[in-house]
Amino acid sequence: MSPSKVMTPEQINAALKTAGITPAGIARDINKSNTAVCLVINGSSVSHPIRLHIAKCIGRPVEEVFSVKENPTKKGRPLTKGFYAA
Repeated sequence: MSPSKVMTPEQINAALKTAGITPAGIARDINKSNTAVCLVINGSSVSHPIRLHIAKCIGRPVEEVFSVKENPTKKGRPLTKGFYAA
């Protein structure tokens, strides 16, 4: 989805307010810090679990709320079983 069709941080905050949900409430629900949730809302950080919960709270697919790569594992750190590959 193109970045122009995703929600802005102001739109996300307004949708959360309409739903009666605060970033602190989201943080409490998923056992994350309030700061982490606010950073994801503002686009300064990326956390898929937080993004999914925010989208669920406002009743929209995550692709309509945040810009999501088609295949996020294609580039970047390879997936392994831990810090050291066996």
